[in-house]
Amino acid sequence: MQYLLGLSLLTPLVLGAAVSSPRDARINGLTTDAAGFAEQSYNYVIVGGGTAGLVLAARLTEMTNVTVGVIEAGFLRVGDPKVDTPAFIGQGLLDPDYDWSFQTVPQTHVSERNIAISRGKMLGGSSGLNFMIWQHGSQRDYDSWAQLGISNGWDWDGILPYILKAETVTPSPVGALGYSGRVGTNNDFEGRSGPLPIQYNNFYSPFESPYAQALEALGVPFNPDPDAGNSTGLFNSAACVDVNTGNRTYSPVSYFLPNQARTNLVVLQGAQVTKINLTPGSSAVATGVEFVVDGITYNANATTEVVLSAGTIQTPQLLELSGIGNPTILEQYGIPLIISNSDVGENYQDHTHVVSQFEVTDPTMPTTNLLNTNATFQQEQDALYLDDHTGIYTYTASDVSFHPMQQFFSPIELASSIAQLQSEIAAANLSEWQTKQFQIQLSDLEAGTVGQMELLFFAGDIGGGAASGTEYVDILNFGSRHFSRGSVHIGSADPLAAPLIDPNFFQFTIDKEVVVKGTQIARNVTQTAPLSSFIKTPINPSTNVTSEADFEQFVLENVGTEWHPVGTASLGPQGAGGVVNDNLIVYGTSNLRVVDASVIPLQIASHIQSTVYAIAEKAADIIKSGN
Repeated sequence: MQYLLGLSLLTPLVLGAAVSSPRDARINGLTTDAAGFAEQSYNYVIVGGGTAGLVLAARLTEMTNVTVGVIEAGFLRVGDPKVDTPAFIGQGLLDPDYDWSFQTVPQTHVSERNIAISRGKMLGGSSGLNFMIWQHGSQRDYDSWAQLGISNGWDWDGILPYILKAETVTPSPVGALGYSGRVGTNNDFEGRSGPLPIQYNNFYSPFESPYAQALEALGVPFNPDPDAGNSTGLFNSAACVDVNTGNRTYSPVSYFLPNQARTNLVVLQGAQVTKINLTPGSSAVATGVEFVVDGITYNANATTEVVLSAGTIQTPQLLELSGIGNPTILEQYGIPLIISNSDVGENYQDHTHVVSQFEVTDPTMPTTNLLNTNATFQQEQDALYLDDHTGIYTYTASDVSFHPMQQFFSPIELASSIAQLQSEIAAANLSEWQTKQFQIQLSDLEAGTVGQMELLFFAGDIGGGAASGTEYVDILNFGSRHFSRGSVHIGSADPLAAPLIDPNFFQFTIDKEVVVKGTQIARNVTQTAPLSSFIKTPINPSTNVTSEADFEQFVLENVGTEWHPVGTASLGPQGAGGVVNDNLIVYGTSNLRVVDASVIPLQIASHIQSTVYAIAEKAADIIKSGN
């Protein structure tokens, strides 16, 4: 039933995909014809049809005098319930049909564990795999980029208009989470005419309001307008869900399908780019890319620009494979050096997460697990989803909160953590770029102006493994402004081999302390009224986990990433942290640009997808302006 359910709502959209024939006609729309794609020339070749790549392709092809070719390794998944149906979040994770399923190298500070790094392998990239939370970063997050010396509007005033350009926000119901008003009504900070529909939940489980009240009882204030520049506190989160279909909205649905008939746009799916073709010189020129389909190598020619939108993991990998990067690394794998830049692949930053799970007292209460254990409830919800596009199938996490350390750390604990951090920073032999970043982060931490920890409530078992007759809820906690810095580099000259990913999680003790404290707070909130009356017992961590040492061990054994990696092709000054300039041009080239999350210089205390959409929207205007 679930497969037919998702398919029935969106199949008509896919039938509009255009592939021209015969061969003497120019291919446009969606294609798997690698040879035909390679025979054509393009003004712009975009590497990666993910979140940013499809936004950029749609905006550039508004100019009818240019041609755009997009190359994507995955396939269009519109109509697939693992992607489309909000309540099925997590089902595509680690599935090779949907996910690149990368792994880190053993993490020195996390019990030498290899940690899974999921990245979307489909049209839409990770916007088809993520948890759909739609949130603006805080003003302080974006203004810190400008504070690093990055100009050209890479700050709150320059980024906010592009978030608004991408979104069409439908306000929340009245009274959601016990708040008397509606969220999402501020026209100054909510877009009303963008391609991407954004809505608030129409279904709230019986647990949502008690959770919010318990968190408020622990001193967390409710924030009625988190998109207005301050996202700290508890808020009702918006999500990438279309009120008209009840399905996930993401870049293929909102940016590609409406524009696929354009004769100047073609998207090749099922093809992996392996190299950027560069002509060396005082300013290297990108002339196109190599890509592989079924073991056959092809070339696509670009007459104006090549744009890398391959993401934080694969953008630096492709730069290095193409001869741009640290000379020592390139020499190790026999790759001729074209542009020396030791900052390529560095500055990796990510959020971490731990899931805490709790059994509820009443197994008949509606959660996502009840769809699998109660046939009557499933049938009722099937009807709501198919007929009205409402109900639990459209459910996403709505209780989201961001917290400065001062909210949960005592003054003594905070002073100790900061002193330890300062000692570790002094011993870390930081670069000038890292020193500037840490000065900003430490100032924000001490001022309590940016969330260092996130909590998120989910009415169900995200893993989907609940036993019949048992219902769970999950509380996820995240480290949202970590000091740890890692890297992504090639580990082979084989372009199809995964790169070496080293987030260097918990490089600094304070990062671990934030996640341990968050796991303890997750336990505490379930023991606080009124939520406590709904919770039977902790499941994971179990009731045996009680001491600080117990919680720390649990975190070391279970911490993972929130899959928000940024920074490996960073905006910044040349030779001092930057890989791209403030027009997103790769240093040392004239026409190779990066447009994805890898350009983010300093991690934001927010779910990052709205920011990635904004980067792509802003990049399109930069390119159109001739910069």
